[in-house]
Amino acid sequence: MYVCLWERMEERHMVKRIGTRAFSMLLAVVLVSVTMVPLVSASDEKCEKTNIIGIDVPVPEPVVVPSDEKLQSLREKDDGVIIESTITYLTYWNEKMKWDLSEEEIKRYSQHLEEKVLVRYYDVDDGYYRIHDLDIFGKELGSVLGLNTEQTVAFVQTHREQLAKDHQNYHCDFFPPDNQIKHYISPSTRSAPYAHGKMYYLYIITNFQTQSSDGAWTTTHQDDALDDAYYGTHEIRQQAPSGANAVNEGGIYTVTVSGANTGDNSDAWGVNGWMEEAASNIGYSDSNGDGRTTDDMARSIKSWSGADTVILLYLTHDDMGGYAVGPDQGYADRTALSYWGKADWGRFNSVPGSYEHESLHLYGALDEYEAPGTFCGQSSILAVSPMHDMYTNTNHVSCSSSTNSVMRYLYNTSTISTSTRRFIGWGDYDNDGTLDPIDATPWG
Repeated sequence: MYVCLWERMEERHMVKRIGTRAFSMLLAVVLVSVTMVPLVSASDEKCEKTNIIGIDVPVPEPVVVPSDEKLQSLREKDDGVIIESTITYLTYWNEKMKWDLSEEEIKRYSQHLEEKVLVRYYDVDDGYYRIHDLDIFGKELGSVLGLNTEQTVAFVQTHREQLAKDHQNYHCDFFPPDNQIKHYISPSTRSAPYAHGKMYYLYIITNFQTQSSDGAWTTTHQDDALDDAYYGTHEIRQQAPSGANAVNEGGIYTVTVSGANTGDNSDAWGVNGWMEEAASNIGYSDSNGDGRTTDDMARSIKSWSGADTVILLYLTHDDMGGYAVGPDQGYADRTALSYWGKADWGRFNSVPGSYEHESLHLYGALDEYEAPGTFCGQSSILAVSPMHDMYTNTNHVSCSSSTNSVMRYLYNTSTISTSTRRFIGWGDYDNDGTLDPIDATPWG
């Protein structure tokens, strides 16, 4: 199937058609997998160009901008609790909240909960219970278990705190040791050195030949993930200062790779990992002989789209978590994000903040919550110079003064802290009115 148009994401969510060299030129879209090769529809005379300029690969499918109603729904509160096993869920919270329920009581209450309460939350397509509002569900659960008001309030509060920690644990970011990063990190060595200009997000919907228990991507889940991804990356542009001239664009590839997803390790981001295989299966090749193909894909997309930065976001249909690939793994700034995250009590959906959080890492931001290797006053090994040299983390939870931010509490806010803004190129170190990356003398 061929679709001869390219929709551009611009300010105010406007969609415009653009071509590779002229606004009148239309482009074709081909979705590829491991079993497909790029094809040209000879019968469609309107498709003047079907491939990335100079390379025999299909252009990305256009990102469909969510409606205003959908964007509003994404802004609304959604605690996103998924219960797959009621017994597992109650067993976990019984121990954590010290309700002192016996195994027999847990079994009995689980059945009662499913029949009287959870039946209203059942997701027929996915086969689990989806809870959107913990306040309401907490009262319902308390009624079934016979909890008093104080116990119910404590459960809801503790669940929210645990959910925040579980979302943080979802992000197992790969940061190389400092001795692997040179003091001077040139913007030319990264596909997304800082958040300026036209920022292109390439979403790669990735299926594995050895599928997880969740199976291949469904249309419903894919659309949901892309809506969240659009909203998350849109929040970056919305908060950018005028001097950054920030504009968003995006495109989609669908691909199948061999093997199974084993999470954040060299099987994913290594030279022979599935991220490289995905780029190859889409149609890109290692033109510079560095052993990688992701860099060739990022450079080609950058040249073709006229973008200033390119980020590759691999979306997987499982619960293997999310992580940003460090700058020691080649030119292409890339991240993997699974559709679900997993916790001891059940699962949760990735949220817009997940996509915003990982993208900000690739622009140079650090985690601001308590995590191994993070601390107040830390310089960013993910930021390029001069930001790498001028700034340290001033919004880490261990700092004497810190604020809520997407790098700290990513599931319930989209706010980008002042500390992160400096790392990603939105700072003005010498206060001369020119942002650091475009200031000839940033130190003054």
